[in-house]
Amino acid sequence: MADWSFTWYIAGIAALIGGAMGLLSLIRPRWGAGVVRLTPETERPGGWAEFRASYGGALFLLHGAVLLTLAMSGQAGEGSVIGASFAAACYWIGMGLGRIVSLVADASKDTRTGYNVFGTAFELAVGIALLAPFLGHLGR
Repeated sequence: MADWSFTWYIAGIAALIGGAMGLLSLIRPRWGAGVVRLTPETERPGGWAEFRASYGGALFLLHGAVLLTLAMSGQAGEGSVIGASFAAACYWIGMGLGRIVSLVADASKDTRTGYNVFGTAFELAVGIALLAPFLGHLGR
């Protein structure tokens, strides 16, 4: 195992959180639907598969890739950890930025809620945590 820095532990914890959210959405798509506050359209069958795919399998494997590169960092090298965690960070930071745009642009549509403020903070926090190995590398 390569020398783990503090930033790798932070990214690992964030990847565990994201991976757990994905696994839970894969197993219990109603949970994932509740988190994102959406439900499948009853007149268009098959919507639960979308929650299992988009919020379940995709999140689970994205964060699994980060955890795998952390676990295999001795063989794969530091760059693999930085690259995988950077990609996952972009996902979360992109969600946070999208929510910020909605809070500003869609203010007249009742988007300024406690849920959206919390969601923005949570998404940016997870994204920054996943960005930690990249930021730590820049700091050397």
